[in-house]
Amino acid sequence: MRVEEKLAKLGLDVPNLEDLYRTNPSGAHYISHFPVQNLLYLSGTTPRKGGQPYLPGVVGKDLTVAQGAEAARYAALTTLAAVKYALGDLDRVQQVVHMLGFVNSAPGFSDQPRVINGAADLLVELFGERGKPTRAAIGCQGLGGNASVEIIVTLLFSGTDVRPPLARDHFAT
Repeated sequence: MRVEEKLAKLGLDVPNLEDLYRTNPSGAHYISHFPVQNLLYLSGTTPRKGGQPYLPGVVGKDLTVAQGAEAARYAALTTLAAVKYALGDLDRVQQVVHMLGFVNSAPGFSDQPRVINGAADLLVELFGERGKPTRAAIGCQGLGGNASVEIIVTLLFSGTDVRPPLARDHFAT
């Protein structure tokens, strides 16, 4: 089954990356992705739903582990927006190689791996074993925009065509 069909069955939509950048102008100096041969390096993404920040705050204080995992799931959807923008087709993903997850954590909170499972679980739901990355889950105090989670993904893809990266500062306010 195609990845986008699986997303539809889950009731999830991959946002349009240009729309996300346009509705959340930051002026930050980075690009959406960078291909090196058949590896695609992606910039960090935070949870967004309906174009707005989703479940912001500190996990272990403002949010439960379950809410943090839900936020991580939506951060993965934001990552998939960049993948779809870059590759044109999510089915070109051959393997999610690495995922680095940051969790905006309350002092003493130590369930970061369970939070980042929200992103990893979605990738496995969509891609099967190809979606299972190497990974790290790191607690931090503070993320941009008070995001609860940020993930960074590197993946292997098929084919050679990759759209040029979208510059984040292009949408500066």
